[in-house]
Parts: sequence; C-alpha cells; structure tokens
Amino acid sequence: GLAYGMGRGRVFWRLILPQAARLALPGLTNNWLVLLKATSLVSIIGLAELVKAASDAGKSSFQLFNFLVLAAVIYLLIAVASNSVLHRLERRFAVGFERGAR
Repeated sequence: GLAYGMGRGRVFWRLILPQAARLALPGLTNNWLVLLKATSLVSIIGLAELVKAASDAGKSSFQLFNFLVLAAVIYLLIAVASNSVLHRLERRFAVGFERGAR
C-alpha cells in the first residue's frame, strides 16, 4: 500500500484491518457471548440485573413465572441479535476465502 502512495492510515483501514478481522472475529464473537452471559460489564442490561428486576416485579404482582419468562426472552433476544451482527461481520470479512473443514 505504501508503494502505491497510500498513507499509513489508509493502508491500515484498507489492507491490514480486513485481513486481521477475518482471523480475529470468530474468537472475538465467542468472547463477546461469554462476557454477555457472565458479566454485566459489557452490556447495558446484565443478566443479574434483568433477573433481579423480573423477580422483584413478579413477587409484587404474584406472577413470578411470567416475569422470569419475559426476562429470559429479552436476554435471548440480546444474545441472538449480537450473535447475528457478529456472524454477518464474519461473513463480510471472509469474502473470497474458503472455510476450513470442521
């Protein structure tokens, strides 16, 4: 890229980052989902806070099961949405490369 007159920033964004992202995204996806499920540091709504709020609301209205199911559905939607976005990024950066045998 430098030989073609590109600056260092453009070389990074156009050449290096797409190649590195193709290799790094599967591991980052796995780590993201583990962090999402294990801690509330990376998400606005953590699992512990969501379950606590559902439990409190269910105990006050005597519909604990309904609120816990709603909390599970919300958390599942967050996990599925983030997994979907990261899977699309993986496919985007893997254009032109064959997948290895599993």
